[in-house]
Amino acid sequence: MNESGKEKKRFHFKGERTRSTLIIVGVLFVYVLTIHLNIRIVFTLLTAFVSAAGVYEMIHAVGGKSKLLYTLSCGYAAVYPFLISYRIAVPHASVWLSFYALLLLCLAVTHSSKVKYMDCVMALFASVGVSYALSCFIRLNDLQYMNPRFTHLEGLFLFWIAFICSWVTDSFAFLVGRKFGKHKMTPHISPKKSWEGAIGGVVITAAINVLVLLGYSLVAKAMGQPDFWMASPLKYLYIVPISMLLSVVSIFGDLAASVLKRNLGIKDYSNLLPGHGGIMDRFDSCVFVLPVLYGIFNLIYG
Repeated sequence: MNESGKEKKRFHFKGERTRSTLIIVGVLFVYVLTIHLNIRIVFTLLTAFVSAAGVYEMIHAVGGKSKLLYTLSCGYAAVYPFLISYRIAVPHASVWLSFYALLLLCLAVTHSSKVKYMDCVMALFASVGVSYALSCFIRLNDLQYMNPRFTHLEGLFLFWIAFICSWVTDSFAFLVGRKFGKHKMTPHISPKKSWEGAIGGVVITAAINVLVLLGYSLVAKAMGQPDFWMASPLKYLYIVPISMLLSVVSIFGDLAASVLKRNLGIKDYSNLLPGHGGIMDRFDSCVFVLPVLYGIFNLIYG
């Protein structure tokens, strides 16, 4: 390829990445707006779409070809957020989940020409794990229903903590690592990650979360809720270890996703968002961070 061809290809790639970035920002803006205004149907639909799309990508990554397998697993991933959002109790849910797992594994026997055992294992893992993790966005938004001491504003604050730890940690880890990184963290998994970058990302994210807490506390005070999260000023110290824990979880979640992609011999889960990869390439850290954050508060206050 001549130089002009390379320049055109590079420019085209940058244009695709810019369009993908605008799409991501637009969708996130709608999601954040609807979850703050509590427009339930919209943020539930978006959660269900991201969940189902992520499951589709993960099954496709292992070479899944069965339409029935896609239908069952993506259907489960799309329905689960609605059950959580509208608090629909499923009688004997664990029994039905066992039947669902058995049904997926039976496909490996009855449709052995199209369905591999690994396809079924990935479908089960992805549909149950991804849908549960992403539905924690909804659970955090509805934290006041779990415990009356919480307000909707506090649920929104925790939503931002999860989001910031999942995405901002990685961004600042990359920027700090590019400037100061000398010691590779996992050169065989993710060569660009360094210990200096990881530490920088964790520390900067913690500082940002302290500022977010300050901002929400001021908003709450203006709304007549002076005891936002907790009355004690120590809340600014408590948010630091929580933020650092979630940032570390985010980093290892991203590394776990990288290990899976490396084992499968792929760079991205899909090319749905050119320049960014697929849905799971953007939300892999969230799958780990969200359940941990929700679990912390569920164990303490549940």
